[in-house]
This record gives sequence, C-alpha cells and structure tokens, in this order.
Amino acid sequence: MRIAFDKVDITPQRPCYMAGYSRTEPSDSVLDSIQINTVAFEIQNESFILCVLDSIMVEEEFCTQVKARVAQQTDTPAEHIVVSCIHTHSAPAYFKLAFEDTHVEPELRAGACNSMVESARRAHGSMREAHVELERMYVESLYGNRNVKGGVEDKSCQLLMFRDSSGEPLGALFNLSAHPTILNGSSRVLSADLIGQARLLLEQQLKCPVACVNGTCGDVSTRFFRTTSGIEELTSTAQALVDQFMERREPIALTAGPVRCGRIERPCTYEAATDPDWQDMTARIQKDLDSANPNRSSAFLMDRQLRKRAMGAIHLTLISQFYLAGNLLIVTLPGDICSELGLRIKRAFSDLEVIIIGYANTYCNYLVPSSDYGQYFETFNSRLARGESDAFIESVIGSIESLRAE
Repeated sequence: MRIAFDKVDITPQRPCYMAGYSRTEPSDSVLDSIQINTVAFEIQNESFILCVLDSIMVEEEFCTQVKARVAQQTDTPAEHIVVSCIHTHSAPAYFKLAFEDTHVEPELRAGACNSMVESARRAHGSMREAHVELERMYVESLYGNRNVKGGVEDKSCQLLMFRDSSGEPLGALFNLSAHPTILNGSSRVLSADLIGQARLLLEQQLKCPVACVNGTCGDVSTRFFRTTSGIEELTSTAQALVDQFMERREPIALTAGPVRCGRIERPCTYEAATDPDWQDMTARIQKDLDSANPNRSSAFLMDRQLRKRAMGAIHLTLISQFYLAGNLLIVTLPGDICSELGLRIKRAFSDLEVIIIGYANTYCNYLVPSSDYGQYFETFNSRLARGESDAFIESVIGSIESLRAE
C-alpha cells in the first residue's frame, strides 16, 4: 500500500463566532490550532481519502461539494472519499446547528472547503510505500457514559500506524469515542478540545503527523470524571489519555486483503406535532415546570421541544460508508451515535477489528436506541423518531454482511 498525510492549520486570524453552547460572543484567544487532517492511501491501485475538519459538525452539502472537487482533481471515486469532523464545541461556526441560533461564518466555511480540497490533492500526490500496524487500548476512568455512570460505553482507542520500509513512521490515525466538551460554554478559546490536545501529545510521542477521528460518543463525556472544567482540566485529561495509551496499548494482528466498500442511505421523516414520544416528553417537562421546584434543565429542554415542533416535517438522510480489508472494517456514521448502536456493529462483526468514524458525510444530530429514547438529553437533540436509529444500524449491519458474502 501507499500512504500520505497532510495537515493544514486553518485557525482564524481574527475573533470569530463559535459553534456550540449557543454562545453569542466571538472567540477571544486560541489554545491550539484548528486543523484539517487528510489521509490518502492506495491499495491495489485504488485510492481512498479521509478528510477531517476540527468542527462541531459537517453539512451534507459541504461534504458533497468537497467530494466532487476532490474526485475531479485526484481521480478518486466519490464513494472512496470520507469527510468528517471531530465534534469539538470550541471551533469556528462553519455551519448552522439545528437547535441553536448559530452565527455562521460563511467566509471561514468557504476557506475550509478550499483548504480541504487542496489538502486532499497534496496528500494524493505524495503517497509513499508503507505498511500498517494496529494497536488498541481500553481507557480507564477519564470518560464514560454521561447519563449513567458505568452504563453502556465504548472506551476502546485504536491507532493505525503507518511506517516506511525502514520502519520510520509516516503518520498515524487515532480513533476514540468521547465528547470533546471539557471547555464549556463560558469559554471563548478556540480549540480542538480533548482531541486536539491528545493529537498534539501523540505527535510528540510518535514523532509523526497524527489524524484523529471520533467514534460513537453520543452519550459519552467526562461528566462523571472531571473535577472541574477549563484548560487545566483539558490538558491533564489529554495527558492521562495519551499516557494510558502509550503504556497499555496492545498490538492487533491485521490480515491482508483487497478493499471492498459499500454505502447505504436511509431517508427519514420526523414531525414533532404528530409524534407520541414528543407529546409525552413535552407533557412531562411542562408538569415539572408547573411544579413548585422545577428542575433547572426543564426550561432548556422545553426550548428544544418547541424548536423541534416549529421545524415541521424534518427530512434527513442517514448515510453510512464502509470499507472492509482483510480483518479490518471501517464504518462511517452520520452524527452523535449513542454507544449501544456502535457496539451493535462491533458485536455483529466480532471476528473483525471495527473502527467507527462518526460525524461523517453529514450531520443528523443524535442517533438514540429505542431502549434509551425519551429518557435522556440525547433524545431532545434528536431529529429522528423512535426506532429509526435502530433500523438504520440494522441496515448497516445487513449491508456489510452482504458485502462479506460476495
């Protein structure tokens, strides 16, 4: 195989609006650089490209535009191109969040698009012969299910390391599943948060460029483990994460094989006004608001419910692309995927090493399993009806099974 990494610093040189936490004031400083990380590789004369933006989300239209331009400039099929983000809540507001009055920065979004296309072109044109190694580690403490301590969670971290014929590292791809939200809504510091700080530390340890992707972290954060918030907590958590990985990582044997790929799309329509779960959830919140001591979060949740109803009929397309090579399976999913849904994919293919890349190719907010639907915050930020997420994951599993049977 051949591989290349390309890294672009796109940190704005001026204060900018930020996406996440409904902030109305612009950034006032920079903690770590806002980046685009691109990985291009070629196996048996077929090329593949992964572009990762430090952003809270990516829009389908943006991804489609990037893919079309990259495909034209590199002769890489669009279905071999993945555009994703890391879900930091401390990056520029490139896109409009469905449930927030985000001040979008169109100039920065256009610049990110151009930079991503150029990064992909450079990476594609500079690939070198390489071999790949895989390592895995399970995180202790640091983060976990944010609704129930010790609840369903995926605390695996995986690292694909690429080396040249002499053993020198060419680059690495690191996968974890954790909300990068240690910097909270009071922060106006631009940062890639936990993923950005871990990326910096890994690059120092591995002595090569590192691209990071976020997995199924819809209901995973540092909520039950952090002692405070802010920069000090962020840097100490990132250091502990990287220390654990470097000390406890275990090699996983990879088998060779041609790359087989597939893609599915599942159109979904949701309308709050006719949804019985929406009606039940809204009634429960209103009852709490009418009580003598309402919960502090009830007003916020009611705002989410009313926004959802005002949207009318919501049409979304859930997208997954997947790639199978030997015993390695890479699956992309389109937003905040709750842990149980990702683990279903891993359990279905327990004989494979599965890497899940979330926030890819579009953003559909939260995908919540039926067992949790209506219970926690994630449902209030979901634009899908009960059962749609489960059906989507089952269709992903079924499509991969069909691919393996070919």
